[in-house]
Amino acid sequence: MTEQKPSKKQRIKKIISISTIVISLILSSVAIYQTGSIKDLKSGTDGESSLTTIGELYGTHGCEKGGFSIQIGVDDNQNDILENDEISQIRNICHGTQGESGPMGNRGYWGYNGSDGIDGINGSDGIIGQSAFINSITGEYGACPNAVILEMGNNSTSQLVESSIKICFSELTSGILTDINENTGDSFSTACNGGLATDYLFVFAAAKDGNCLLYKIQNHEAVLVSSNTDFLPGKHLGFIDYQDRIWFDANDGTGTQLWSVNKTTMWKESNLTSEIDAGDSFEIANEELVILTENAILIKGDSETIISGSFSNLTTANDELIFNTANSISVGGDAFSGEIHSNALFHQDYYWFIATTDGNGPELHRSMGNSLERLTDSIGNSAAANIEMTLLGDNILFDSIDLVSFNTSSLTLSIVNSSIQNPGTYSNSVVHEEKLWFSCGISGAGYELCVSDGENAWLHSDYAPGIDSSNPSQMTVIGNDLVMIVNHPQEGGQLVKVSDGGLELLWDHSSGNLEAGVHGELWVGKDTAYFIADSANLGLEMYGWAHGVLSDEWIIIH
Repeated sequence: MTEQKPSKKQRIKKIISISTIVISLILSSVAIYQTGSIKDLKSGTDGESSLTTIGELYGTHGCEKGGFSIQIGVDDNQNDILENDEISQIRNICHGTQGESGPMGNRGYWGYNGSDGIDGINGSDGIIGQSAFINSITGEYGACPNAVILEMGNNSTSQLVESSIKICFSELTSGILTDINENTGDSFSTACNGGLATDYLFVFAAAKDGNCLLYKIQNHEAVLVSSNTDFLPGKHLGFIDYQDRIWFDANDGTGTQLWSVNKTTMWKESNLTSEIDAGDSFEIANEELVILTENAILIKGDSETIISGSFSNLTTANDELIFNTANSISVGGDAFSGEIHSNALFHQDYYWFIATTDGNGPELHRSMGNSLERLTDSIGNSAAANIEMTLLGDNILFDSIDLVSFNTSSLTLSIVNSSIQNPGTYSNSVVHEEKLWFSCGISGAGYELCVSDGENAWLHSDYAPGIDSSNPSQMTVIGNDLVMIVNHPQEGGQLVKVSDGGLELLWDHSSGNLEAGVHGELWVGKDTAYFIADSANLGLEMYGWAHGVLSDEWIIIH
């Protein structure tokens, strides 16, 4: 078969293909030659990214119908955000003008009116609400001789008063309340001056003709409650408020027993085989009244229980009874060898108190109920003699010649301020606004008011400047204020309150230099604060100061 020769077109395509292969081989050779020195080459500079953002235009930038703004730039700091100083070009694209309105369409057909709905049934009238007004009182009321009282509640039918507005159109009454041992005879003495004030009653012991009797204040006058015999109310136990009655010890001639009184009645509560005597005490725990005597513990609650034995030094903490038995310390029913000497505190799941358990004498201890641990070895025999153990934060404060503080976290004892002398010797102490307030001796300032936050202590005020002493005493809290009695060396006994800058005078019971608060306490009742003070013509008598202004109970208009 004769071989067929390629056409001219085929020959041209073949030549092109061969030429392409030859050129590729030549270029490959050149590339191989060039890469032989690639180690001498350097990388080029990285290129920069460009960014674009689009935002709307609202009738500005020449686009009266609005439009879009295209912003272009290089991301110099490479944070993928086109910032204002990186924008290099802005292009605005405007919307076109709105086209002309089309022709109005044909009007639609009117729809048919719906049928009327059925009238609803009228609801019944609601019950007329009860008036909040309960009662109004005018005239003499409490400590106000000219008062208007508006009493209100949630239901006038029940007559339960839930709030009241008290307006007094004169000064509240304050002044002397008694002349029991008439004329210049003292109505109070060292052995006859106890009492207790509650919201419902103020009772107190007062002396008349050599007898110590029980009185109450009623309508600003002293009213005899006991018989006219040497009743000796509160001589050993004092007074305590329990179940809307005031409880105390007294002797009606047949022995010293437990008594109670309310507004209208007084009666004997016990017939213990052994009389109540010095060293006996009572406390409230778990809503029960517990009376500790030398030979028995009497518990009065829903029922009455008497536990025989030898007991002393009753205290409570966390509603648990802590006291001494004949040869041990009872802490909530657990017995430990030793003797307790102080009040008890409950903190960090421990009971804390001062006790003697070994040859070191009285020291601070703690107990979790199943163990007893001594924590100090040098507090001395007079610990907590004047300032009882007081908890401020994690610090327990008490006096031990100096004011000392025991930190319950680090278990370390420290003197709070060595320049403070005889803390609490001449006064009670009280906690107010998370601080402990007490009397103290300061060199060059006498005996004045001191304060501690648990870590530091300092002189709060020098009410009698210089070495003179104001001897603050009978501290108590009324409303939100700390109130006390001072005996100024020139002005005599005065009722004052604590302020940031010092002490402010509330009331001076006498214009003369006459003492106040030396006997008894500063008792605070519903309307009045009571205290014993000397008078120019009548001796030691009971005074009352209406605290309604201090506690914002009264609106005074005069």
